[in-house]
Amino acid sequence: MRFDQVAVPLAPRSTANCLDLAVCFLRQYLRPIAALWATVAIPACAVVYLLVDRYEFELPLAALVFFGMTSPLGVLLMTGAGPCVFGEPFTYRGTWARLGWRGVGLLLRGIALRVAVALGLVLFIFPGWYLAVRTGFFVEQAVLSKMARHLHDRRTDELLQGEIGDLFVRSAGIGVFCGLLWSVLLLTSDFASSHLLGLPILLGRLKIDLSYFKNFWDAIGHALQFLWSDPIVVTAALAVAFLVYPIGRLAWFFCYIDVRVRRDCWDMELSIMQEAERLEAT
Repeated sequence: MRFDQVAVPLAPRSTANCLDLAVCFLRQYLRPIAALWATVAIPACAVVYLLVDRYEFELPLAALVFFGMTSPLGVLLMTGAGPCVFGEPFTYRGTWARLGWRGVGLLLRGIALRVAVALGLVLFIFPGWYLAVRTGFFVEQAVLSKMARHLHDRRTDELLQGEIGDLFVRSAGIGVFCGLLWSVLLLTSDFASSHLLGLPILLGRLKIDLSYFKNFWDAIGHALQFLWSDPIVVTAALAVAFLVYPIGRLAWFFCYIDVRVRRDCWDMELSIMQEAERLEAT
């Protein structure tokens, strides 16, 4: 890695700063991120549409697919974005080449952790949340392991000591932001498809005439049933969720960078390295 070409300034950042940086990073590297997104999201959405349309599955299936498939998508994103922050090029082919056979282990570990987190969430929510936060940086640790010979590398347990509370707050903030963004993008997609293409996705297809219902709550129940089981709506919700995920995942990665700067003084070590290289050159 070329530490003299760090693409992201190593400085402490708040959750809002991490989200802002994630949006900027996504805009800068939209092409490779879009290609990685398409590799995972398009097959997942196609399978969900077929299952909901032909076999009467419902919205929980889309949630389950999203929860499972964002694990490999996160591994791919971090395999490309992690080294990119420290000067390596970020390309679609380069990401797969960098992943290599080691990626199989990362993918399997990610799936195992997702299963454990899901069980924790079902049991009492908090155990799953705690496990997700506690193990949330395992991909970053693996992808950036080559940095150990250049920068001080601490064990994850030591790194997270005293930071769990802050990371809980950060994860909640990122989750709320992504949830709101998902709602806005889904409604925007419905509006755009209805008025520009004449192909409504959500509200344009939900035609409720209150005169056909006994009361207002019957209409609400009809609307919820439509949103719960309509294949187009379920697939569109899943696709938009996949669109939002890279922002949240990148923001979480920049939270990791923030922790390493504050706890490991990465910025100071990098400055010392750069100065040492300059003196050696002279």
